[in-house]
Amino acid sequence: MGEHVFVINSHKVAVEILEKNANVFAARPQNMIMATDLIGWGRAVGLNPGGEQHRKYRRLLSKVLNSTAVRKFRPLEQRAAEGFLHDLYRSPDDFLKHIRNSVGNMIVELSYGRGAKVEGTEYIDYAEHVHEIFGFAARSFAFIVDVVPWLKHVPEWVPGAGFQKQAHIWRKELDVMAQAPFDMVKSDMVCVQISLLLWKLILIHACENLAKGSLPRFTTAFLTVFFLLMCLFPDVQARAQKEIDEVVGSDRLPNVEDEQRLPYVYALVREILRYWTIAPIGRSLNRQKKPISSKHTNVVRTGIPHRATEDFAYGSYVIPKGSTVIGNLWGMMHDPAVYSNPLEFKPERFLSVEQGGLGEPDPIPTVFGFGRRICPGMHLAAASVWTFSVCVLAAFKIEPIKNEKGETVLPVVEVGPEIISTPRPFKCNIIPRSSTTALLGL
Repeated sequence: MGEHVFVINSHKVAVEILEKNANVFAARPQNMIMATDLIGWGRAVGLNPGGEQHRKYRRLLSKVLNSTAVRKFRPLEQRAAEGFLHDLYRSPDDFLKHIRNSVGNMIVELSYGRGAKVEGTEYIDYAEHVHEIFGFAARSFAFIVDVVPWLKHVPEWVPGAGFQKQAHIWRKELDVMAQAPFDMVKSDMVCVQISLLLWKLILIHACENLAKGSLPRFTTAFLTVFFLLMCLFPDVQARAQKEIDEVVGSDRLPNVEDEQRLPYVYALVREILRYWTIAPIGRSLNRQKKPISSKHTNVVRTGIPHRATEDFAYGSYVIPKGSTVIGNLWGMMHDPAVYSNPLEFKPERFLSVEQGGLGEPDPIPTVFGFGRRICPGMHLAAASVWTFSVCVLAAFKIEPIKNEKGETVLPVVEVGPEIISTPRPFKCNIIPRSSTTALLGL
């Protein structure tokens, strides 16, 4: 357990190390053997080992998920957001369930072209179960095999190798989640020319990695945070709704054509990303006075970790080969040298000075990671959360609940156990605005 972990707290340093030397830090750490090697999550792009396969996956995903290509998905995002609004109108108390199902169905349709079921079980529910398992298994050194990697070769009948039997069960569940909709799509393509078939199979395999990766978890976490913060900051919500009413009006829902005409809503989405810092693993680290600090493996990690494939020198530091290097996203997003009063929720920090704001640096793409471990779906994620958020603001007012005495009860802000930092379940009132029935065609 002599592994070294280097925590980078400075965006500038992270760029110099993880971006400019991405070839040195493209590999993933080897302390999640249970999750990546035995269960099979190493097949997902974000957790795939560095090498030719990882580069191939990223090239394929880049073809369909670059900033230009994702524009063709905006109609799908708009339909998903409108469906979400109808669900909220029918049963607002189930908003957390609606978030999960709407995002999940959107990603499934994006990846496979249709909704999917797994042997009569709702696919989204099944995927939620599999991701919960991943959240447990991916914790550093959760199993003995994470500490002693060569144990992954020990058969399950050997005393003390019960983790192999458990991994076998969980791997089957992961395979069902990933393979069932994939098989359905292949069956629809049997009459396609072989060259086109091969290309689509490669593309679908890349999208399979997207579907079972962090994108749906990220989007679900963001929208949960969105509802929480709108409860806690009603003035921010009111200002965003005022902008929507003035620019878009009340006879239609906002869409992608309105994005640049709604600068405050655009800034609001960025501030949610910065303020909460929805990281793939963990959420908080002790702040360090130095821009980079060496820690051992008991550090709570944030972001997708990187592994050094060779010794690397940076200033007075030497990062030995095999070390884990983590970008402390929360620290970067709350750096007072970059963001004024970073613990305050202020969307106007991302408005330009000409718009009456502070003109502070956009948190995208920093919140999505660095180098070859950056989230390949970041453009799609950013577009999706904007579309869902602006549509909800146009149609509903989000308020804290009241107790039997009529007193406002603010939701308790607690981070849940998920692998991507998400608030624990909370209650809020979701009230249709005066124009909601017209907007939803009711």
